[in-house]
Amino acid sequence: MAGTDEKRKLIRLPFTPRAYCQLQDGGREFAGVIRDVSLLSLYMELEGSEDLTGECDIQIVLEGRHSEMEINNLSGYIIRSDEKGLAIRFDEPFEWIAVVPALFKKFPRK
Repeated sequence: MAGTDEKRKLIRLPFTPRAYCQLQDGGREFAGVIRDVSLLSLYMELEGSEDLTGECDIQIVLEGRHSEMEINNLSGYIIRSDEKGLAIRFDEPFEWIAVVPALFKKFPRK
């Protein structure tokens, strides 16, 4: 089945899904790599995130080699943070969740 494996390699594109966040109460900004995302929340890897709390504005950027796609105007609040990252619950369901299986599950991360 070498032909099947070769076809899959040809459609895979490397990218890094990133989230950029700004706390609403103080303007502190931070960014990290998204590890998981669902209809209601995301988890992003971020060093030194233990002290982050509160409501935030979120931008998701899917960066490819030659282009990028931005998902703007998301908001939510930090529901958990630890030394490896933090979880954010969206204020409204993530309506672009349909792109996630195509990008997050089929394509490898950098």
